[in-house]
Amino acid sequence: MSTWIFWFSFGLLAHHYLIYPAVVILMAKLTTKNASENTSADAKLPAVSLIIAAYNEEKVIGQKLANSIAIDYPSDLFEIIVVSDGSNDSTASIVEGFKDKGVISMHSPERRGKTAALNRGIPASRGEIVVFSDANNDFNPGAIRALVKNFADPTVGGVCGIKRIRDARDRESSEGDSLYWRYESAIKLAESRLGTITNGDGEIFAVRRELYEPMDAAVINDDAELTLNIVKKGYRILYEPGAESLEFASIEINDDFFVKVRMVAGGFQTISRHAAFLLPPRNWFTFAFFSHKILRWTSPVWLIVLFTASVMLIDSPPYFAMVIAQLLFYTLALVGWAMRKHVHLPTLIYVPFYFCTMNLAAFFGMIRHLRQTQNVNWKKAKR
Repeated sequence: MSTWIFWFSFGLLAHHYLIYPAVVILMAKLTTKNASENTSADAKLPAVSLIIAAYNEEKVIGQKLANSIAIDYPSDLFEIIVVSDGSNDSTASIVEGFKDKGVISMHSPERRGKTAALNRGIPASRGEIVVFSDANNDFNPGAIRALVKNFADPTVGGVCGIKRIRDARDRESSEGDSLYWRYESAIKLAESRLGTITNGDGEIFAVRRELYEPMDAAVINDDAELTLNIVKKGYRILYEPGAESLEFASIEINDDFFVKVRMVAGGFQTISRHAAFLLPPRNWFTFAFFSHKILRWTSPVWLIVLFTASVMLIDSPPYFAMVIAQLLFYTLALVGWAMRKHVHLPTLIYVPFYFCTMNLAAFFGMIRHLRQTQNVNWKKAKR
């Protein structure tokens, strides 16, 4: 039994981290054309509404709006709306200062979470395409044009841009976030070539306004909820590398940790809300969602099971070697945690450190979901 448990957990982890990415990337390379390339850049430009949900973002909202105003898109077809629910700093007044440039401010003193903010912002928008974004990221000038060209294909319901991390060695999460998003981008680009990605990213996510339906205000991961609502209607979500979202990583790994806790708690909420559609995997999308998302959120469980099974089989040399390998990996992670504020960690130490930190966060996210202690509001990262 221990042998079976070992190989079952090992197989799931190998499938998530190595086999699934390798297979979809290989399959995508064998396709003749990217799904997002079957569109015309000469199609009539639609009206676009950029909706920015902001909570106490006085340090970054001015830069965000300056960047948004500078985007290369006809001004008569482009509007910017900032929904700053609950902000009690100068966010709302800074946004009001951009009123003469056409920026629409929607401020409410009550903080009800990002999902409620989006539900309030959509009815006030006029765009055929709605683009969601955060306050702490910048778009490249051609981002909106790159996103909307994909909607010339009537089967496309949403388009996600690429997230990039600014290089900043003084931020503890910079290297890890950069590695993670390069890994994630390779998978999403492959999934897009094969038809649809499994999850849009709220930092740069465009959708057809007609497909948006008000979401339950208790939803934590609004981008996942929106993705599944669109896919359930029979539409695809594409990945567009020509649209870039650029932001700094968290200053401290602690902030990244709690972001991950919230996201994974939201991930389990997504599974429970859409279990009848997602489980068991019965088509390409649900198989990809299981491989890419569900296994990521449950990885801490399989890592614990793998180590436990290895210890139970320790009398056998191959499994003894597995125990030693795992202990070495986790020791390097602990060394990284202890050294992170004193020296720039070499890759050999940083990768185990970041991997274990994020999986520990995922474990706490799972616990928060089981205990129902994660709400829609979150602890803001330092800017």
